[in-house]
Amino acid sequence: MGAWAMIDRCPIDYNVCKDVIELRVGDGGDVLELTATESGLANLVAKATEALGAFRAAQVAGT
Repeated sequence: MGAWAMIDRCPIDYNVCKDVIELRVGDGGDVLELTATESGLANLVAKATEALGAFRAAQVAGT
């Protein structure tokens, strides 16, 4: 699978459906939709948290 999205100050919504979570990033014609299991979403959250920490550390080191 190949896809990309630039996420800045766009809306991010979710919907819980029985055994999966649907995520919707963006609005209007510019939308990325993701569907994840609980373990998939937990993995995404962990990696995003790690990436945010690394990004912030790099910003501080660069100043």
